[in-house]
Amino acid sequence: MTSPDGLNPGEAWLNDLVTTVSSTSDELAFYQRTAAGYDEIVKHLDVEAPDLCMKAICNFEQKTGVKIPRDGRVLDIGAGTGLSGAALKRNGFTGQVDALEPSTNMFQLAKPRKIYTEWFQELLLEDKETSIPSDCYDLAFSVSVFSDRSATSKCLPECIRILKPGGHLAIAMMKHFWARDFEDKVKHMEEENLARLVYDETLLEKYAKGHHGLVFILQKL
Repeated sequence: MTSPDGLNPGEAWLNDLVTTVSSTSDELAFYQRTAAGYDEIVKHLDVEAPDLCMKAICNFEQKTGVKIPRDGRVLDIGAGTGLSGAALKRNGFTGQVDALEPSTNMFQLAKPRKIYTEWFQELLLEDKETSIPSDCYDLAFSVSVFSDRSATSKCLPECIRILKPGGHLAIAMMKHFWARDFEDKVKHMEEENLARLVYDETLLEKYAKGHHGLVFILQKL
């Protein structure tokens, strides 16, 4: 089924997200409103981002010799309905996985997947700490959450704070956001000895409806 302007449900959803959401509160309300049909929307968008993110993590390990512990503790940032967490499990991660997800409607759909141990129902905000303790996680990862709308580059230091020393943060996002702001923010974090960029990979395969993606991995110093 297509909308009056010729868009399929996924394309119409994405168009609404881009054109109507300009703040954190807008985005939370948007996901609350559209949660029930989210997994079907993802199918219409041909989203392969979660598995591509996991593939990039494996590529990083193969190219660097670094091994992210599969039995370590993991945080799924913007867990949504659990699609990214499911990809994590498919790729051999057996340790405790927790979720940071502010939308109750989205996370209620994640619960039946039985992936997550702890749920932090909080927003990831610029220059503000969550209630998550410091130095907790071996890996934090986020798929299609970071952008120039709400979870911006200014949220990266908080994601580093909750990692164990030497832990890794893996982020998959639309590639065009990198040059807008994220590249400079990462350089500043390196200068401040918070983290270092250890890997980046452009996703030339289908990330979401033909868009190129980028996975970059930071290590906490």
